[in-house]
Amino acid sequence: MDLVPVKKYSLPNYPDKRTALQNPKLLKTIPERWKGNMYVCTALSSLLIFTLVGCEQKGDTDKKLAAAPIFEHGTGRGSFGCDSVAPPAFISEEEAFQVVQEEGKKYGIEFKKNGLELKKVKIPATSYAFTTSNDESSAKNTTHKGNLVLDGYDEEKKIGFEFISAEDYEQWKGRSNKMSTVNSFDFLATAKRLQTGISENKSEAAVGVFYNPMARIAPDTKLDYKALQELAVKTAKEDLRAQVKDFLQWLKAQGII
Repeated sequence: MDLVPVKKYSLPNYPDKRTALQNPKLLKTIPERWKGNMYVCTALSSLLIFTLVGCEQKGDTDKKLAAAPIFEHGTGRGSFGCDSVAPPAFISEEEAFQVVQEEGKKYGIEFKKNGLELKKVKIPATSYAFTTSNDESSAKNTTHKGNLVLDGYDEEKKIGFEFISAEDYEQWKGRSNKMSTVNSFDFLATAKRLQTGISENKSEAAVGVFYNPMARIAPDTKLDYKALQELAVKTAKEDLRAQVKDFLQWLKAQGII
């Protein structure tokens, strides 16, 4: 039998390695009939660890890292103005840093404030006007190049993060001729565009982009306005913490921590 090299092959129907790295939750999905089989689960665990960690490290120590995928927890959308009976809650940059720092320390990550500046990054031009919930093709999709100082960075592990705050949203605001009595925010779409910009920047750091979840609590006759706001902030922090936990799991799957 003559050995002939394969010149072309079709793509598999199952998720490939790149897809699994970008979506770590896929690794948790196995057929129900396998879950009770200890030998199968052990074999899968060993195979996944070898695939996600061992192969990445071999001959690839100088690989340039980039922004992690956006892990969605919270809509990231909300409005302030005449219709806001129970407006959504902002999280300050200080509150966000505390949440990220708390979770990072569990993995030995020590974030320092303003530790790394990324040069010539595509920064989103934000807008206070909504069109449709899924619209990312309007003027809101524009960007401009600028330098970005990450909100937190661990120099030893080369891991950083940027939290998109209300201050960032205002600072990155693009020009608009529209006037309105309502200011609308879309932190999630902004995070996605910033993640793309950082990825194209080819930083040598692994960067997590987090966004203000904009939690909103329905009016409750038993709670006054202040109590509603406190509950909304608490819910928003929980959503942000979930974003951070997913980022840390992604770092672990990449073999970075």
